[in-house]
Amino acid sequence: MWQEVLAEEFFGRQHAGHPTLFYVDDDVEQELRHGYGLEEPLARCVGRFLRLETAEPYSALEDYRWRRRQQDKDGVPAFLPLLACSVIAASRMVNDRNHRATAYHARFSELLTGDEKRLGSHHYEPISRMWQVLASWQHSQKGARGQCTLPAPADLPSNRSMIGFAQSQALLSGADRSFLPKLFRSLREHGTTWPLPGETLLAQIEIRGMEQHFSKNFRNALQEEEFRPFLAKLIGNYAASWDGSDELVPTGVTRAELLVRLDAGRLGWVARLRSPEQKERIELKGGVVLERLGDTAYYEVTGLPAPSADTLTRSVRRDGDGLVLSRPASSVLVLARDDVLGVWAATDGFRPGEAHVVLAAPTAQRDVQRLLDKAATTGRSADTGKLAWVPQGWSLHKPVTFDDAVTLRRALQEVQGAVGLLQPPAQFKLRLEGGLKLAPSLDPHLYLRGGEPQVILPDATEGTGTLLVDGKERPELRKAIASGRPVPLAVLRLEPGRHTVSCAGVEIGFATADQAVVEPKTTKVCGFTVVDGKASASSSLLDGQALPTGITGADCTSATTQDAAAVMEPCRRDADEVLFAAADGRLWTLEAPEQPDWWTERLPDTPAPLRFEAGFHGVGGWLLERRSGRWKGRPVNPGTPKPRSAGNPRAWARAVLNAQQASVEPSWAEYVQAAKELDR
Repeated sequence: MWQEVLAEEFFGRQHAGHPTLFYVDDDVEQELRHGYGLEEPLARCVGRFLRLETAEPYSALEDYRWRRRQQDKDGVPAFLPLLACSVIAASRMVNDRNHRATAYHARFSELLTGDEKRLGSHHYEPISRMWQVLASWQHSQKGARGQCTLPAPADLPSNRSMIGFAQSQALLSGADRSFLPKLFRSLREHGTTWPLPGETLLAQIEIRGMEQHFSKNFRNALQEEEFRPFLAKLIGNYAASWDGSDELVPTGVTRAELLVRLDAGRLGWVARLRSPEQKERIELKGGVVLERLGDTAYYEVTGLPAPSADTLTRSVRRDGDGLVLSRPASSVLVLARDDVLGVWAATDGFRPGEAHVVLAAPTAQRDVQRLLDKAATTGRSADTGKLAWVPQGWSLHKPVTFDDAVTLRRALQEVQGAVGLLQPPAQFKLRLEGGLKLAPSLDPHLYLRGGEPQVILPDATEGTGTLLVDGKERPELRKAIASGRPVPLAVLRLEPGRHTVSCAGVEIGFATADQAVVEPKTTKVCGFTVVDGKASASSSLLDGQALPTGITGADCTSATTQDAAAVMEPCRRDADEVLFAAADGRLWTLEAPEQPDWWTERLPDTPAPLRFEAGFHGVGGWLLERRSGRWKGRPVNPGTPKPRSAGNPRAWARAVLNAQQASVEPSWAEYVQAAKELDR
């Protein structure tokens, strides 16, 4: 229940378009408990699922998260209660009689176990990974579940590389965020450039003695030299999203972003609405109307003065029924090609390797020129042509490209000023982007040969990571890796077939082909699996991994049959789930065959049998059955597990770890150990 409460409270649809902080302290925990009628305190609830006497005390929570993900791939990752406890521990970090202000792990352990020494720093790494999974998920929702405020690993001090995620969410309380518009307004009245960079905002808070209006966690972070840069980035991002009103857009009111677009030599407005409910027409106060552009999240905007030197440097806000259209004031405008609109449109940050159009007001031109001189590959010189659409007095640079992301990030940190908030989007995990997909309905990771995707590296490995393609380091990719850019795989001229990319212990698979036959969509495909050129003796349901290499239809002339005798095993019909984990990494879900119609016609008094038979031809492994939440397993010629050789090793590992209590036999212990090695 705590998972659902935290998901709704902090990552619900009402946060669409809003910067979100997962702020939980003791007071917030009590408010949630009483407000939602929860009987068990959060920490006690989480503590019941800890395996304290094992090397992996959070494994039960990780297993639960994988089970929930199989049911809802787009849902909030199901470990929010544990992360909420980690934030509570961060909120308690003050000097007292027992602990120093920096003693985080003692507070975390005491919160969950009652003993400050049972959970130490060596247990905490899985939680830092959970934070990065949460951040990556929130980015994937494109703002529909709130805009992520979690720092990238590279933004954290080296001595806070794990606990810094939780600390970042405890820096600004709800009262702090309510005070921010008053602070911004007082500074905006005396400044000519907005938004101000975060470091300048912090300096102004100290000069004016305004830190007394903030929470103790904010004040403590303000005094820490190592954590101060992230605090500056956090408050700077809030300043960049402030639309000039007396309050941040209230939670529960959808925020539509007003963006500038460049189309056919003319600047205009377009709105982006991140809500799951996309109306065709929206009317706002002041005669402003939004008309949806096709089946997209973008809207044509009418009723506003066109973008100009005057309107761009002033904030814009129009209210409607449950919706606010807003744009913060800005003295720098960055445009990039938008794949959905097909034109140049405003973007939140520079994208390494892509072309940009940069417009700067007179007050920001010095900062823009300094940044371009330090990091830009092209577009350093201002375009002196008199283009009618360029705002009066503004400078124009085009096309601006940054081929080295590492240099760009360093230059942005040095220059700060009006461009300090234009950091490239944070990357939390290894992933594939772009590429020419073949028949996504057949295989979502099948690409046309020569149209392979790009590899996006996590920020934590930027410029220093070792990327392996099919287990080998490729010298052709070193330049892109060192510069922190997306790594193009097309330059490798890979042969058709299955391939892998891996970095820092994470592996992703994909396939290439010269062509693909697009077959009708089917829920289940029956065929013959092929291993080492040999086809199985009998047919079976082909899963997503076996489908591309399996044989379907009647043509089996290119493969030889296996001679191994079939092994028949009885399986319970009343089991909630029946799986077969093969030694080579394949995983099957066994479904009970339905009774023929003639059973009830001819044998009305005969009860249905309790079991059904499953045949295993030339394959060994473990048969797993789950009943009433408990797993039981039986070996079927188990052999030695080698899960990397075939199938989907990650799905296999998750299934084995979920069922690790299924047997005490040594053979099963080998399978569990192999799964743990894969899951690291």
